[in-house]
Amino acid sequence: MSKVENKLRGLDDDEFAKAFMKSELHQLYEDHKDELFLGVRNNYLNLYYNCDSIAEITYKKGKKSIVCEIDRYYLDGISRKDKDKEKKAKNLQPGEICKKYEKIKKYSNERNKVEKKAQSILINNNNRNESSNWFCIDIEYAKSYENKAERKDAKCSPRFDIIAISKKSPHKVALIELKYGNKAIGGKSGIYKHIEDDIKFCKKGFFESQLKKEIVNIIKNLSELGVDIPSDISSEAPPVLLAPEFYFITLNNNAKNDKASTPKQTMGGYLFNKEDNHWKSIKFSEKTILNKYRLDVTKKSSEFHATFLFSKQTLDKITIKDIIDDDSYEKIIPS
Repeated sequence: MSKVENKLRGLDDDEFAKAFMKSELHQLYEDHKDELFLGVRNNYLNLYYNCDSIAEITYKKGKKSIVCEIDRYYLDGISRKDKDKEKKAKNLQPGEICKKYEKIKKYSNERNKVEKKAQSILINNNNRNESSNWFCIDIEYAKSYENKAERKDAKCSPRFDIIAISKKSPHKVALIELKYGNKAIGGKSGIYKHIEDDIKFCKKGFFESQLKKEIVNIIKNLSELGVDIPSDISSEAPPVLLAPEFYFITLNNNAKNDKASTPKQTMGGYLFNKEDNHWKSIKFSEKTILNKYRLDVTKKSSEFHATFLFSKQTLDKITIKDIIDDDSYEKIIPS
């Protein structure tokens, strides 16, 4: 699906939201908002199920109509290579998406994407819970750059699985990374890379220069699109946003056997050195955050710190209803 760079997240055309509200897609969202999520992008929307983008929604101003682009996998269950763009994506009218919705769900459910499915449950549980202290406004956030040279110069690609803001003003901003089990803690997109990018995100002032404005846009647009934004958030124009707080949530914090590491222990091997073994880790990476940046990210500092939340809950039974303040977490709060 297409990527649009060079702009802040938000819908520039006021007619977009009005057209969406009149389309069949709005009714689809209303009927299934317990399992769907609407993501505001750079002049387009992503409709998510299982945190899979099942439709990229654009507004054709000349025709005054809504058009959807969908990965063909969700229509026939056949995976295609990303480079084969013409065969990979298909344009559909909103009504066709609605008619094929159950089939789309079926193929999404068949994907072996446990972390995405857990992410979707967490978000929907939280946003349906009126007593939650937070509201999730965006998922799968990736910072866009003006051009390739700017991206190369930044030397980081900040990504957040979930962006949430507190319901009470002034609003706290939570930038959340979700991990499920041990699988995604190491490697190129593991905990070390995420924290490294987060540190650079803070140093370069990307929140004040970009993300803060995008959050204001997102809240405004979601309200216009008929999403049930809590009144304490939507009534402010613009809402007062505090500096971001970083959170790492780990579900399925269970070891495979008595001799194996828990995800928490594995994560500790990328954060701390062997002599600073806070989390009883068994193995340690050749490079750690503490060694490279001289930072214990569980301690408050002017540079970077984060809150770590661990839960043994697995996909078949996630009861967490407040994405951050749920009592069921083991919490490591920066001190």
